[in-house]
Amino acid sequence: MREFKALSDNELLALVKQCNHSAYLELYNRYHDCVFKFIRKYLKSSELSKDICQNVFLKIWEQRDQVDIIEFGAYIFTVAKRMSLDFLKRASVEEKAMGLILHSYRPCLNITEDNHQVHDYMAFIETILAGMPEQTRTVFKLCRQQYKSYDEAAQTLGVSGNAIKKHMVRSMKILKNAVEKELGITFLFLIAFISNS
Repeated sequence: MREFKALSDNELLALVKQCNHSAYLELYNRYHDCVFKFIRKYLKSSELSKDICQNVFLKIWEQRDQVDIIEFGAYIFTVAKRMSLDFLKRASVEEKAMGLILHSYRPCLNITEDNHQVHDYMAFIETILAGMPEQTRTVFKLCRQQYKSYDEAAQTLGVSGNAIKKHMVRSMKILKNAVEKELGITFLFLIAFISNS
């Protein structure tokens, strides 16, 4: 391993392109902590930053044949920034989507026979919400059923705004995974179906 430490980033990358795992591990060890800290500046969450950081390095490995760069350091931070911003954008879209679902939720309580499928979907969502960790469920109810802002929810629970955001992202992830795994449909399809019913 010692000989790899003496190599430049681009020399290591050339070896990575030849599927050299030791060279990849050296790049990983060389950049992991810095990339993680860089991502955390965007996401404000260690747990989420850990996931995105792993995805950055996974992408480097999976696309090693396509990577043709002059400066590896600049490249990896560009990938990290893009993935972080994409994640934030996706989280924002999913949060708005959840708002649409909950906006449709109350009318669905007085459901008609014609909307039986919508009723089943809403019951499924309620079941998933009931199975969430207590604090996540509490945050979700404050923000999405009582329409409190993140700051108001944070003040009510005596936690930080970042903690509230983390719980909301977690609730969205749980719902999305459950819908796709157990219902066999995409989360966006569910939202569109409920919104148009």
